[in-house]
Amino acid sequence: MSRPDFELARLRLSSDIVSRRIAGEQILVPVRNGAAQIDYLFTANEVGSAVFALLDGQRDGTEIARLLAGEFEVTEEQARLDVIEFLAELYEAGLAAPAEDTP
Repeated sequence: MSRPDFELARLRLSSDIVSRRIAGEQILVPVRNGAAQIDYLFTANEVGSAVFALLDGQRDGTEIARLLAGEFEVTEEQARLDVIEFLAELYEAGLAAPAEDTP
């Protein structure tokens, strides 16, 4: 499978992760074969947590960036660069996957 274009791809959360918000950070733990993979604990700060919360398979990276630019008072271009980088990290870690109908 080829790597998606994170500006256009609508991502969803992978079904094999457990997520909790603790002390203002989102903690993500992959659960594979019925066991947590503690070696791959992933944390996200406030901005990353906001991106994570928007991964519903309906919004693409550009739309997520536009929403966050206003919320965190950064330019849309800076938000776009940061969101695309973070989405790539989530995808590479197996924490997010393209929605089935993503182009």
